[in-house]
Amino acid sequence: MKVLVFAAILVAVTFASNKGLENQTSDSQWPWRSGYIYKYDVDSRTLASLPGSAATGYAFRARFIIRVKAPGQIQARLEKPEYAQVYQELVNKDYLPEDLSYQAVQNLEKPFEVRFEGGRVVSLNLPTSVQLPQENLLKGLISALQVDLSTHRNVHSSHDTYDREIQQGLFRKFETDVTGDCETLYTISPVPAEWRRELPNFVDQEEPIEIGKSKNYGHCHGRVDYHFGVPTGAEWTGNAHQVYKDQLIKRATVSRILAGKTGPIYKAETTSTVNVHPQMYGKQNAEVLSKVTLHLVTYEQDNESEWEAPENYRQVQSLLYSLTHKQVKNWDSSSSSSSSSSESHEKHHSHSHAHVRERRSARPKVVAINKVVVKRGKDSSSSSSSSSSSSESAYVNDEIPSSDEPAYAALYMNPQPHSDKKQNTMNAQKLLQELAQLLQNPNNMPKGDFLSKFNILVRVIASMSSSQLSQLTHNIEVVKSANEVVRDDMWMIYRDAVTQAGTLPAFKQIRTWIQSKKIQGEAAAHVVSVLSQSLRYPTKEAMSQFFELAMSPEVREESPLNTTLLIAATRFINMGHVDNHTAHHQYPTHMYGRLAKQHDRFVIDDILPRLAKEMNEAIEQGDSHKAQVYIKAIGNLGHRAILQIFAPYLEGKKQATTYIRARMVENLQILALQKDGHARAVLYSILRNTAEPYEVRIAAIRNIMISNPSGAMMQAMAEMTHDDPSIQVRAMLKSAILTTAELKNSNYFMLARTARSVRGMLTKEQFGPQYSGKNVMEFDNDDKLGIVSLYSTVGSEDSLFPKTFKYTKKTRIGGWQKVDMFGVSSSSSERLASLLMDTFMQVVSNKQSKDYGSGPNHKYSASKISEMLQIQRPEEEPLESSIYMNLLGQQRLYTFNENEMNEIGNMMKQYISELSQGTTKHYTNVLNQNQVSIMFPVASGMPFIYKYKEPIVVRVRGKAIGEIGTSDKNEFKASTDREVHYTYAQNFDGSVGFLDTLGNRIATVGVVTKLQIHVPYKISIQVLPDIVKFSVQPLDPEQDTTIAHYSVWPYAANQQKDSLATVSHDPTTKLISRPNKVVAFDYKFGQKVGMLFQGQGYSYSEDYRNIAKLWRSDNVWYNLITALKQNDVAQTHYNLKYLGKQSRTKAVKFTAVYDVVYNQKQEGQMSPVASEQQDVSPNSENRRGQLLKRVSTGINTSKSRVLDLALTFDGAQKQDYVATFALAHSPVDPKVQFAFFAGSNPDQTGMEQINVVGTFTKPSQISPLNFPEALKQNPKMSFETDIRFGSKQNINIRGNGERSQQYTETLRNHPLAKQCIEQVAKENYYQEACQQMIIRAHAPNNFRFTVSYKDLSNSVRGIWTQMLRISQGWTLWKSMVDVLRAPLAADGKLDIIAEASYPTNTLDLKLNSQFGEMRFRDIAIPRGSAYALSIYWPIQSHENVLNYFSRSQYLPYCTVDGSNVRTFSGRSYDYPLSRSWHVVLQDWKQKEQEQLVVLARKPTQKNLEVYISYRAPSGQDLEIEVQPTQGNNPPSVKVQTSANKVSEGDLTVYWDGEAERPILDYYTDKSGVWIMNIREGRLRIMYDGERLVTLASKNRNNNRGICGYMSGEPRDDFFTPNGLVDKPEHYGASYALDDGNSDPQTRELQNQAKSSAYQPQQRFTAILRSDEQWRAGMQSSSSEEEWGSQDVYRSRSYLREQGPCKVQKQVQYYENYGEICISTKALPACQSHCTGDNYKVQGAQMVCRPKLDQQFQAYRDQIRQGGNPKISGVPQPKQYRVPGSCRA
Repeated sequence: MKVLVFAAILVAVTFASNKGLENQTSDSQWPWRSGYIYKYDVDSRTLASLPGSAATGYAFRARFIIRVKAPGQIQARLEKPEYAQVYQELVNKDYLPEDLSYQAVQNLEKPFEVRFEGGRVVSLNLPTSVQLPQENLLKGLISALQVDLSTHRNVHSSHDTYDREIQQGLFRKFETDVTGDCETLYTISPVPAEWRRELPNFVDQEEPIEIGKSKNYGHCHGRVDYHFGVPTGAEWTGNAHQVYKDQLIKRATVSRILAGKTGPIYKAETTSTVNVHPQMYGKQNAEVLSKVTLHLVTYEQDNESEWEAPENYRQVQSLLYSLTHKQVKNWDSSSSSSSSSSESHEKHHSHSHAHVRERRSARPKVVAINKVVVKRGKDSSSSSSSSSSSSESAYVNDEIPSSDEPAYAALYMNPQPHSDKKQNTMNAQKLLQELAQLLQNPNNMPKGDFLSKFNILVRVIASMSSSQLSQLTHNIEVVKSANEVVRDDMWMIYRDAVTQAGTLPAFKQIRTWIQSKKIQGEAAAHVVSVLSQSLRYPTKEAMSQFFELAMSPEVREESPLNTTLLIAATRFINMGHVDNHTAHHQYPTHMYGRLAKQHDRFVIDDILPRLAKEMNEAIEQGDSHKAQVYIKAIGNLGHRAILQIFAPYLEGKKQATTYIRARMVENLQILALQKDGHARAVLYSILRNTAEPYEVRIAAIRNIMISNPSGAMMQAMAEMTHDDPSIQVRAMLKSAILTTAELKNSNYFMLARTARSVRGMLTKEQFGPQYSGKNVMEFDNDDKLGIVSLYSTVGSEDSLFPKTFKYTKKTRIGGWQKVDMFGVSSSSSERLASLLMDTFMQVVSNKQSKDYGSGPNHKYSASKISEMLQIQRPEEEPLESSIYMNLLGQQRLYTFNENEMNEIGNMMKQYISELSQGTTKHYTNVLNQNQVSIMFPVASGMPFIYKYKEPIVVRVRGKAIGEIGTSDKNEFKASTDREVHYTYAQNFDGSVGFLDTLGNRIATVGVVTKLQIHVPYKISIQVLPDIVKFSVQPLDPEQDTTIAHYSVWPYAANQQKDSLATVSHDPTTKLISRPNKVVAFDYKFGQKVGMLFQGQGYSYSEDYRNIAKLWRSDNVWYNLITALKQNDVAQTHYNLKYLGKQSRTKAVKFTAVYDVVYNQKQEGQMSPVASEQQDVSPNSENRRGQLLKRVSTGINTSKSRVLDLALTFDGAQKQDYVATFALAHSPVDPKVQFAFFAGSNPDQTGMEQINVVGTFTKPSQISPLNFPEALKQNPKMSFETDIRFGSKQNINIRGNGERSQQYTETLRNHPLAKQCIEQVAKENYYQEACQQMIIRAHAPNNFRFTVSYKDLSNSVRGIWTQMLRISQGWTLWKSMVDVLRAPLAADGKLDIIAEASYPTNTLDLKLNSQFGEMRFRDIAIPRGSAYALSIYWPIQSHENVLNYFSRSQYLPYCTVDGSNVRTFSGRSYDYPLSRSWHVVLQDWKQKEQEQLVVLARKPTQKNLEVYISYRAPSGQDLEIEVQPTQGNNPPSVKVQTSANKVSEGDLTVYWDGEAERPILDYYTDKSGVWIMNIREGRLRIMYDGERLVTLASKNRNNNRGICGYMSGEPRDDFFTPNGLVDKPEHYGASYALDDGNSDPQTRELQNQAKSSAYQPQQRFTAILRSDEQWRAGMQSSSSEEEWGSQDVYRSRSYLREQGPCKVQKQVQYYENYGEICISTKALPACQSHCTGDNYKVQGAQMVCRPKLDQQFQAYRDQIRQGGNPKISGVPQPKQYRVPGSCRA
C-alpha cells in the first residue's frame, strides 16, 4: 500500500514538473515568435494643462521595429523618430493638431537589444552613444509593451483569480517599468465585438484578449523619486486612506493592451495622469498627461538583412528611470519567486539587491519569534500599506551629495553632467544686481517679479559648487556701488539666497561666514534659524557639522547666535534622523535612501552627552539662561534618551528650580508629538503626583493631550477635575478635555473622540480665566482650509496674568499644516513686570528713589507684626523667564533673569543714547516660508515636476531721532521723529509640469499669487504727563504710492531649461483668462479729509461674487486667508493707492489729553439742556474747563474726569475734528453727570457740533452688607440725556429702572438665597452666597425710556425710519418678533420698555412708535449682565463683571463675619474673633517702601474693632483706629497721618502731596456702613461695627493673616508662620497678637497650633523606574508591549549546555510569513535556564531570504544547534532587546 502511495506522489510531482516546464517554454515565446519582425507605429505625448489653459508639452512619433532573434531575445530600433512642441489649446488631448512642426530626433535610430522572459523585460543592451534621457525615453516605450502573464512575483491572494486556459481573471504582481517597481493589477478579459474596427489590419486573426494593467504607487519595492518638504499628512505616492491624511497628488498609470492569446501585441496604450493643485488648494487641479501608444502595423517572417550593430553596448538591467550609468539590478535577480499578501498588504519577500531596498509596513502587528511574541506598540507610526509613509527604509538611486558638489537631481531629476557651469557665477551676480535695484522702488516690485527672480537666484546658487560660491562671495564683497543702500541690499539678498539653497556647498559657505565673522549677531542668528527648514540633506556629516558649529568657541561668545544655532541644529537632527516620519517625508529618501543610518548612535553617544553636561553645569552654577537653552536643545532632539537626562531633576536627585523642572517637562513636547509611549507614561506619572508643583503638572497635561492618551487615562483625568487638590490643575484638566472634545479637524479625530467620551464625567465647578486653561478656536471652510488657534496658560499665584502663555496657530491649506507659535513663560509674572518697569524707570529717571527706613513708627506696623509673629516669607526662587517664537519656520528663544536685567538696562541706555544722536536702521530679509518639491517619472520617461514656494521679503529702512526721560516730577516723557520705509511682499508660487528631455524645455502650468504692502511714512510722537501727540505723513507727499497689491496669475508656459527669465517675463507665457469679469471697480475715497486714496481692480474669480461670504468668520486671520486663497482660481488684480499728487492734506495729527480733578464743590444744579460750544479748537484747555465745571455742578465733593481728543488733517485746507468727554461722580452723592462734545472745523462748511449732557441718579440708599434688607429695598434709578445736533435738532431721553416684583421673587427663591438666609441666621452676612445675592439684588431689571425729538433733519429722520422698518423683520439675536397694529404714540416720541431676565440671560423689548407697537422677545444678552447693571457702589460695575467671570479673583474680598472668615481665595472656615488683635491682612515686601497692616478684634461678641497701619510708596503714612458706636451713629474713626486733610463732612479726604492724589477717603452711607478707600483702590473696607469686609488686589500671594495668601488657591490658606495646620481654630489663632491683653483661650489655641504645625514636603516623581521583582516579572513574561516602538525582537541563546549564567554571543534569526532573516553579527544573549537583566534595545543588521532558500534553511538549523554562521547579503536594520547581564 505504501508503495502505491509513493508511486502516486511521484507521478503527480513529475506531471507538475513537466507542466511547469511546458508553461515556461510557452511563456518564453510570448508575445513574439522567433524569426518574426514586428513593426509598430509609436505615438507618445506628454502634456501639462489647467482648466481653460493651453496645453503645453511635446509629441513624439516614430516607427518601432522589433526583430525576434531567439526566444526571449529581440533586436529593436526606431525609424524616423520625430519630435514636436505642443503649446496651444486642445479640445481633446487624444487628438493632436495636424499642423504640428515635427523635427527629426538625432541618435535614436541605432538598434539595441532587449531580453524578455515570459513577456517581462529582463535587461537592455543599448549603444553607448545613447544618452540617459534617451535611455529613459526608450524605457517608456518598452514598458508599454511589457505584458507578463506568468506567476513570477505574483501576490497570492484568495481574492485574485486567473485561469490560464481561458485567459480570463485578475491577479496582482510586482512589475518594474520606467515609473517604478510597484504592485500591478492585471485584468484579462475578452474584447467586445467591435475590436475589428480598432484593428482593421488583423480582422482575419483570432480574436484577441484585452489586458489591463494598473499600478499601485503606494506599494512599491523600487521607485525613482525626488521629494523635499512634503507636509506631514500629505499623501503623494499612493492613495490617502487614513482620516489624518490629505491627498496632495493623485497619480495613476494604467495600460490597455490588445494581444492575441499566443501573441502578438496588436496595440498597447499606457497612460500616466498626475493631478495636483499648483497652490495645494482650490477646485481647479492641474494635470500632467503622459500617453504612450504603440499600434502594430504589420508582422511577418524576418527576411531582412542584419542590422549594422553599434561598436559598443552597455547593459541596462532594469526598466527603472535612470539618473546615472550605475546599473540597477532587477528586483527579481534570481529565478521566479512569489510573494504572498493579504488585501492589507502584509510583508512581501523578494531577493534584495544592491540598489533597491524593500519597503515594509510600519503598522502595529504581532510578530512570532521562536515562540516568543513581541507586540509592536499601538503608538508606532501606523499607516496604510498604500501610504508612502509606511517605510522603514528608502530607495537608493543616486549618490548622496558631497559637501562640495551640488545635488543635481534636486534641480529637475534629470541626468546631467556633474561639472561646474562657469556662467553660474555671472548669472547669479547679474540677478543680484537686478534684485537690489528692484528693492529701491517697491512700487515696481510686483511688476518686476522680485520674489520670482529671487527663487531663480536660489536655483542658480543651488547648482553651484563650493568653489563657485566662494568666488561669488568674494565678488559680492568687492562690488562697488555709489549707493551704499543698494550694496547692503545686494549682500543681504545674496546671504538669504544661499541660506535658501539648501545644498551642502551652501551650508559649507554659511559655516565659513560664521567662523570668519562675516555674519554675526542677529543677522547670523536669523540665517541659522532658517537653515533647519531649508537644508535638504541631513547626512550624519552635515548634522554633526551643524552641531559642532553651535558648540564652537567662536559661536559660544555670541549668546543669541549660540542659542539659535543649538535650537536649529537639534531640530534639524530630530527631523533628519530621530523622527522617522519627518526623516522620510521631509527629505529625498526616495532618491538617496536614508541619509543617515536609522540606528546610528551618534545622537546618543556624541550629542546628548555633551548637551547634558552643559545643562548640568549650567543648573549647578545657577545660570538660568544656559540651562533653558540646553533644555530646549535637548527637548528638540525628541529622542527617548532625553528622559534619562531629565530624570535626576524630575526625581529630585538633583536640585533645580520649579521653573527649570517645568521647562524640562514642557520640552518633552517633541517626544510627545512623536506619540512615544514612554514619554506619555512619564508625563502621566507626573500629573498623578499631587505633591508636585502645579506648574510641573500642568506642563505634563499639555503634552499628554498631544501624545494620544488612552481612554483609561482620559477617564482618570476627567475624574481628577473633581478631587485634585490644586485648583490650577483642575481648571487645566477641565478646559483641556472640553476644548479637545470640540475639535473637528480630522487630524485630531481619535483624540477628540476619546475626549468626548469622558465629557460627561467632568466637574460642574466653574473656573475663572485667571486659572490655568486651554482654549481652542477652530475655523473651517472645508476639509482643505481651516485654522486652529490654541491658547494655553498657566495661572499665577501672584498675579491675574498667567506665568506662562502659549499661543499656537495651525493653518491648514490643502495638505499643509503650518504651525506658528509664540510663548512667554516666567517663574513670576508679577515680579517680571515689576522688574522690567523698575529697570526702565531707572534708565530714564533723573531722580533716585527715596529710602524711608524700615517702617512708620506705628503701634502695629508691618515690620513689627513680622517680628511679633515671626512671619518669614519663604525665600523667593530666582526670577527666570523666556520668550519662544516659532514664526515663518524659524525658532527663536530669548531668556533672561534678574542678573541679566542690568544688561537689558544697559541696552536701553545705549538705545536712548543712540536715539538722541540719531540712528539709522536697514533690515532686509528674504526667505521661503514653505516649499515643496516632488519629482518622479511618468509613462513617457519624462520627469514630472511639482514645485510650490512661498517666498517672503521684509524690508525696513529708516532713521530716528528723539529723547526719552522724565520730568522734574519724575513723570515719564518721550519724543521721537522717525522716517520709515516698510515693505512686505509674499508670493504663493506653484507650478506643475515636466521636463521635456527631447527639447530641453520645462513645460509647466501654474498659479502665482502676489501680495505686497508698502508703507513709506514719517511719524512724530510726543508723550508728556496727561497728553499724547501723534503725527504721521507720507515720506514723499507729492508722490503716488501703491500701498497694497494683490494679484493672481494662472498661466501656461514652455520655457528653456535653466532660463533666467521669470514666467511672467517670458514672452511665450500664456495667461489663462475668462470672457467675463466677476467684479471690477475703480473707486476714490478720502476727498472729504483731503487725503485721496484709490482702490481699483478686477477679478474673474467666482469667489468675489459675494464679498460678504469671505468675511463671515469672527477670526480676522481666517477671513484674510479665505480672501487670499482662492478656491476658484482666476486672474485677479487689486491695488490700493495713495494719490499724493491729488491730496490736499499732507499730514494727520492726533492729540489726546486726560485730566482728573478731585474734591470739586460747585454749587447749584447742572442745566439738563445741551448747548453749543463756542471754542472748537483742538486741545482747548478752556473747553475742558467749561465741561468739567458743568458736570461737577451740584455734586457733593465730586471727582471729575475729562478726555479731550483731536484729529487734524493738515494741509493747504486744514480740517479739525474734536471730541471731549467729561464725567463727574461722588461716593456721597447719588448723581453721576456727564457731558460730551464732538465737532469739526473744516474751512468750507463751518462748524458742525454734537453736544450731549446727561444725569444718572442712583438709589439714595442700598444695603451693602445685608441681603434680606437689600431684597426689601427697590434699587430705583433714573436717567436723563439731552442731545443736540447743530443749533436746532434735538433728542431728549428720559428713563428709569427698578427691580420688578417677579425678579424679586426669583431672587428670593434662588438656591444661593436660601443658603444665604441660613448663613445670616448664624450672624454671617457676607459669605460667598450672600455676597453674590446682594449684588444681584441691586440690579434693576425693568427699564422704561421716553425718547422725544424735534426739528430733526430729513436725513436723520429718514435713517431712523428706515431702521424701524428693517427691524420689523429683525432676526438678530435669534429673537421672536411680533408686530402689532396699535394706537400710534405722540408725534416725535418713542416709548421703550425693556425687561431683562438675568437667570435666562434674555431681554424682552417693546417699542411704541408711529409705526405701531413692536415686541422683541427673548433677545440674548451677555452673561453677567446683572453684575454690569448692579447699582452696588462699593464695587464698580466693571469690577463686578470681572469678578463674575474670575470667580471673585479680579477684586478679591475677605470677610471677617460673625463666626466665619471668608479668605481672599474663597475658603470659608469657622473662627469667631476674640478680644485679641488678629492680623487680618499684612502686606509687606522688604525691598519695597509700601507697608500695610489690618488688624481686628472683638472685645465683645457684637463689637468689632479695626486697626490699620499703612505707608505709601511716597512715604506718607496712615494709622487708623475704628471702633463701633452706640445706635446708628457712624463709627469712631481716629486717623494719625502725615498727609493733609483736604475735605471733611460727608466725605473725609486726606491728600498725598508727593503723589498728587488722595491717600485716604472715607464716609458712612445711609445704612450705617462705613466705607474706606486707601490710595484709590489699594485697600477698600466695608465695616458695620460687627463685621469687616476687606477688598484688595495688589501683591497677591504676599499677604499674610486670617484672610489668607490671596493666591487664588484655597489650599494655601492654612499656612501659618509655623507651618501648615489642619484645624481652622489653629489657623485663626496663629495670627493672634500676644500684646498683654490677649485672650487666654486664643493664646492656648495658638500654642496648640505651634505644636501641631508641620512643613509640607515636595514628593518627586519616579521616572521610568521599577523595583527588581517587577522588572523580573516583566522580563519573564511571554509578551510585552513596547509603547511607541517598531518591531523589537528578543535575543536568545540556543546552547543546550547547562553552564554558568553569563552573557554569550549568538547569531539570531527569525521567521515570518515568507522569509528567514539572520543577523550578520552575533548578539548578546542568555541561555534558556538563565534570566536576563539590564536589558537595552540594540540595532542589528538582518539579511532575509525566502523560506525555500536551502542555504538559509541550513543556516537556521545551524543556529538552532548553537552555531554562529557568517552570512552575506544586503542587510536590513532591525532592533533587538539584549541583556546586559545574566543570572540564574
